Amino acid sequence: MALAFKSWMANEGPKHFIMMVWVGVNVFLFWRTFLLYYSRPQYYYLHEMLGLGLCISRASASVLNLNCSLVLLPMCRSVLTLLRGSQRVTSRQVRRLLDKSKMFHVTCGITICVFSVIHVSAHLMNMVNFSMRYSEDFPELNMAQYKGQDPRILFLSTVPGVTGVLLVIVLCLLCCVIHPCDVLEVRMLKSGFKPRPGQVTRFSNLLLTQSNSSEILPMMQQRRYPTVHVDGPFGSPSEEVFNYEVSLCVAGGIGVTPFACVLQALFEDWHQYKLKRLYFVWVCRDLQSFYWFADLLCGLHERNIGDERYRFLSSRLRIGRPKWKLLFQEIGRADQHKRVGVFCCGPKGISKALHTLCNSNPHSGIAFEYNKESFS
Repeated sequence: MALAFKSWMANEGPKHFIMMVWVGVNVFLFWRTFLLYYSRPQYYYLHEMLGLGLCISRASASVLNLNCSLVLLPMCRSVLTLLRGSQRVTSRQVRRLLDKSKMFHVTCGITICVFSVIHVSAHLMNMVNFSMRYSEDFPELNMAQYKGQDPRILFLSTVPGVTGVLLVIVLCLLCCVIHPCDVLEVRMLKSGFKPRPGQVTRFSNLLLTQSNSSEILPMMQQRRYPTVHVDGPFGSPSEEVFNYEVSLCVAGGIGVTPFACVLQALFEDWHQYKLKRLYFVWVCRDLQSFYWFADLLCGLHERNIGDERYRFLSSRLRIGRPKWKLLFQEIGRADQHKRVGVFCCGPKGISKALHTLCNSNPHSGIAFEYNKESFS
C-alpha cells in the first residue's frame, strides 16, 4: 500500500523530527562525555587503570541523567493541559505533538533500561580493572585495597554497587497487568469543575462522558454523601475533534467514552464549533454494549426527526468487521481538498489499521490526520 506524502508528513513528520533531534542530543551527550574522560589530562591515570570502562560508564551515566530527569515530564497531565489551553500554543500541530507525549515517555524509559545495563556492565568491568591493575603509586585512585582482590566483594561492598544491581533487576521485573471489569456510570455534582468536551478525568477507572450537564435527584439533598475528589480535567486528543471541518471518530468497546462527551456537546449546541460533518463509528462485540449510552443515541435520533439542524443525521448497523478502506474512500470522495481529523480510541488492531490508511491515502488534495486517544 503506497504512502501518501502529504498525509504521512501530517501524521509522522513532526514526530520523527522530534525523535531525530532527541537521538542526536543523546548521541552528542554520550560522545562528548566519552571524549572528556578519554583525552582530558585530569583523568589520565584513572583512564590508564580502567581503560574504556571508565569512558563508557561515565558517558552512559550522562545519558541516564538526562533521560531520568525528563521521563516523568511527558506524563504530567496538568502541565500538558496547561500548555494545550495556553494562548501561545495555537498551532494544531503543536497540540497534536503534545498528545504524543506518551511516545516520548516510552522512548525515555527504553533508553533508561538500555543504558542502565550498559552502565552497570561498564562498572563491573571497572571493578575487575581495579583489582587486576592495582597501582601502589596511586592508592587514592583505586577502590581496591590490594592487587587481585575479588571483584565481586569489591562491587558488593559499595552502596552504588548493591543499589545499582537491585534497580536493574527491578527494571527487568516491571510488568503491567490488565484486568477485565464491568462498566459503571457514576453521576455526581460538580463544584468549580469546568471541563471542555473531549477532556478526561482520573477517578479509578471512570472516564468523563459529559462536559457541561449535571443531574441530581431530589433525595440527594436530604442525605449526606461522601465527597469525591476527581483528578482533572486533563487535555486529550479528542478536544481537537471540533477544530476540523470533517472528523472521523472510531471507538472500540468502552473506548466510546470520550466520543460520548463529544456527541453530548453537539447534542446541546453545535453552532459554536468549526465542525461541520462528523463520522462516528462504534465497534462493539455485542448489542448490549449499546445500552451504555442508549439514552444519548436515542436522543440524537429523536432530534433528527423534530429538529431541522439534524436532517443529515444517518445511522447504519453492520454485522461483521468494518470495511475501513471503503469508509476512507467514501470520505475522500465526499470531502475533497480538506483536512480530515481521524480519532481512535480502541484496541491496537483498529488503531493500527486506521493509522496505516491515514498514511496511505490515495486521494489527492485531502489529508487524514491521525489522533490516538490513550488513557494511560
